Amino acid sequence: MTGGILLNNPAASVRGPKYVVWRGKTPVLSADQARQLLDTIEPSELIGLRDLALIGLMVFSFAQVGAANTLHVGNYFENEKRWVAPVA
Repeated sequence: MTGGILLNNPAASVRGPKYVVWRGKTPVLSADQARQLLDTIEPSELIGLRDLALIGLMVFSFAQVGAANTLHVGNYFENEKRWVAPVA
């Protein structure tokens, strides 16, 4: 078509994929839901302790999975009476 060979664009009637952007807020767990989630983890084994620490960190510091995954022990510190993790 750009070279003058075709009069019409044969792909003009083909629709492309629909682009959808979902914007909204991620639901926040209530205190009861957070406690219920943490109570379901069995801390008697190493995997349970790891899960309890990771999910507890994410629930109480509002850290995302990627931020919690790259967090080092030294990054998690006490600020006055609260434990703080820098959120990226």
